[in-house]
Amino acid sequence: MKTEVKPGAENEVVLSVEVPEDDVKRLYERTVARLRGELQIPGFRKGRVPRELAIRHLGEDYIKGEALNDALPEWYEKALDESAVEAVSMPDLDLGDYDPAGPYTFQVTVQVRPTPVLGQYKGLEVPKRTPQVTEGQVDAQLAMLQERFATLQPVEGRAVAQGDFVLMDFEASRDGDPIEGAQATDYMAQIGRGQLIPGFEAAVEGMAAGEEKVFDVTFPDDYQAEELCGQQATFKVKVKEIKEKVVPELDDEFAADASEFETLAELRDDIRRRLMTAAEAAADYDFRAAAVAAAVDNATVTVPPAMIEREAHNLYHELEESVGERGLTMETYLAVLEKTAEEVERELAPRAEARVKRRLVLDAIVAAEGLEVTDDEVRARIMEDAEVLGRDGSQLVLEVYKSGRQDLLRDELLMAKAVSLIVDNAVAVPAEEPAAEESEEPQAEAEAGAPEAQEAEAEAPEAQAEAGSAAERTS
Repeated sequence: MKTEVKPGAENEVVLSVEVPEDDVKRLYERTVARLRGELQIPGFRKGRVPRELAIRHLGEDYIKGEALNDALPEWYEKALDESAVEAVSMPDLDLGDYDPAGPYTFQVTVQVRPTPVLGQYKGLEVPKRTPQVTEGQVDAQLAMLQERFATLQPVEGRAVAQGDFVLMDFEASRDGDPIEGAQATDYMAQIGRGQLIPGFEAAVEGMAAGEEKVFDVTFPDDYQAEELCGQQATFKVKVKEIKEKVVPELDDEFAADASEFETLAELRDDIRRRLMTAAEAAADYDFRAAAVAAAVDNATVTVPPAMIEREAHNLYHELEESVGERGLTMETYLAVLEKTAEEVERELAPRAEARVKRRLVLDAIVAAEGLEVTDDEVRARIMEDAEVLGRDGSQLVLEVYKSGRQDLLRDELLMAKAVSLIVDNAVAVPAEEPAAEESEEPQAEAEAGAPEAQEAEAEAPEAQAEAGSAAERTS
């Protein structure tokens, strides 16, 4: 078989493939034999129909079509191998005229993996933030810790006020008829939080413990129960208990209760240290990402549409898995977005293109620098993974190599080497500092600044008994 490669449009090639006469004849006869074996004609046993009768019965065009269907995938793959063309799209075939009595020529147009023209990727000047931790950030972490250790204390001698937690019984009716599911006993709600339907909390505010009250409210037009949207209902409410949240004082006693430290100063120092560790990690991550982004931006490459479509499809399935991990179905997720799967995939296309371009540029840097990953490095990485997973390292090495996953791991390590080469050769320059009010925001929040003791649970309204459907009806 002879294959000639000619350039087509951008990132496309045209393969002109010529199949020798002997191969064409052999294919035709093989197809005739297969079809004869499947043919049933009255008066002949299956598989015993004479060759010429079978050809007349089936028709020359049908046999030719079957022959090409049988052979084209094989011929196409062989043409790609012989020409060393890496196709990234489905083939666009020009079948030409097929004559089983002579050589056969056909053409294939495919999109191919592009080779980027690299720009500067060493010595890049990349902005890097100077990690900072403000006292405001430390205070914010302490405030979150205080909230975790807050308690609810009964209130006496005053009526319900904003911020109070109210234990109540209620029932709702419309035109004198009870509303199904809109009744509750010992329901806890925080007044002013906006968790109940508009007007309900305002009506409860000012009531005293033990007081009963009847009032009307109107369900919002976008209420989840469609039959109640925009409808007026009468609620009868009895306030049983009023509680207020008491936040502990920030002092040494609090520090000892909430952490392993004896003094508030020690706790503040620990939070500051954790915030700084998180800020340094974030600055390093941003610097690495910016360096790679600059190298990619400096390269010239046009990503073929087929590669973008395929990557967008992969991103969609990653999204599908993420949605599933949150306990949702993709149908529900799409319904909330009011979009189709096809629309979401189209919206993912820019991100897909950026991801493919990044990979192409990193691959080009690997080739330009002659980067390699040894078998020892692959095995060392597997051993590291085994330690994290609590597995036997030698056994995991055997499993990875038996399944062929070592090539994927080698690829991953090559990409990491390319990234490290860019980052290690980048020059950090001062980044613009954020505005003062922005710098006061907590960094990494609880993950960075909270001691292990922060896991203690505070008494909160979410922990109180709820009345199932009643909570849905009033929230």
